[in-house]
Amino acid sequence: MLIELLEEYFQREEPHRERDYFYVSEVGKCPRQIFYTVKGFPRPPLDGQTARKLAVGEDAHRRIVQALYALGLVVAAEVPIPEGALFHGRADAIISLGGKNYVVEIKTVHPYNFDQMAIAPRRDHYLQLQLYLHYFQIPQGILLAENKATQELREFLVELDRGAVRRVLSEFEALRELIFVRGELPPLPDKSDWEFDQCKYCPFVDFCREDVAALPRPAAGEAPAEPPLLPEGRAARGLGLFDEP
Repeated sequence: MLIELLEEYFQREEPHRERDYFYVSEVGKCPRQIFYTVKGFPRPPLDGQTARKLAVGEDAHRRIVQALYALGLVVAAEVPIPEGALFHGRADAIISLGGKNYVVEIKTVHPYNFDQMAIAPRRDHYLQLQLYLHYFQIPQGILLAENKATQELREFLVELDRGAVRRVLSEFEALRELIFVRGELPPLPDKSDWEFDQCKYCPFVDFCREDVAALPRPAAGEAPAEPPLLPEGRAARGLGLFDEP
């Protein structure tokens, strides 16, 4: 009784937003997935369980930032990077500790990922924090990870790596030209540095396999065509599209 009602309450469609920039959270993602997201290709709706998982992460961010405020460490929270940048995004917090400022990036992670982060942070998390350090011109940051299952915390002190930042900016400048200016589908990426098989969790895998680069355009005077449908029976949960690796 209640489960069905709650599932319906929590599930939602992911809105498509027109944009000509990237999100910091897209660093490390497959460029084709970024293309299909930007162009508004259809994806399965978020099911109730997945939406609740995302809410858990949002609640953890609020809880931890509130604690940092209570400790008197917060200089600013939810700080947007400068307007007009290649990327858009908000740093979780900037704190002052021991006379130094640090950018704090908070991540809630699956227990498997948490175990894999025993020595070093995930590459995508590391590069995202690097961008915040670059845009705020703060030389150090702290990546704070919380295990979703146990709430155990793990932290990594991260120094600004200008070489890594240059590589990310160069890569995404080229991607901006390809996607936003030329409107072309990026080539299949080199997967050698992927930490997990992103294809397994991608909602656009069928379009990618067929190299679909554009939604159908209506002829003059015709109503806009319906977007292509996902294959019958393709459910987000059934394919594990939104399960964490």
